[in-house]
Amino acid sequence: MIYYLFKFANILLILLPLYLFLRRPWRRERKRECALCLFVLFMSGLLILVLEGNWQRPSLMIESAGARLSTGYAVNLVPFRSIRSFFSHFHFSVFLVNIVGNIVMFFPWGFGLPLLWKKRQSVLSSLLSCALLPIFIETAQLFIERSVDIDDLILNFTGGMIGAAGYFLVRKRTPDIEKLAH
Repeated sequence: MIYYLFKFANILLILLPLYLFLRRPWRRERKRECALCLFVLFMSGLLILVLEGNWQRPSLMIESAGARLSTGYAVNLVPFRSIRSFFSHFHFSVFLVNIVGNIVMFFPWGFGLPLLWKKRQSVLSSLLSCALLPIFIETAQLFIERSVDIDDLILNFTGGMIGAAGYFLVRKRTPDIEKLAH
């Protein structure tokens, strides 16, 4: 877990100057820009981490994905198989990365979208957004020779929906938070 956190922090440190140069947030409304900066950096770092893999010519990637689907190599399409395994063969560090990490890493996605964009402030929009990003990631990982697991999709979706629920609870108690959305 420490390895991933260290790597993630390094990615954020590299992306921050680029974000500041491109966005120039000091010229805009501060609260929204701070929230947007955190959201963009976090999600960019997350995508860089999860899309790290064996990138090759597209034809080879498609061929590899097809072979992996036909053999089932590093592909789990049985819901809750991996989750059950993490509980039955419990190792704290493995559990922390694979269960807690997959949920926590998507909390900002579910919270940040409705916080920053009015069009994303419905429950339906949150459901779709929280499902589509993990589907995209797991599909992409098939092509870059990373493990593909329906349980990751379930955990990522759960984390996003917990984030969205957190946003809706905060909005109910703090109506001024809606001012951040555009």
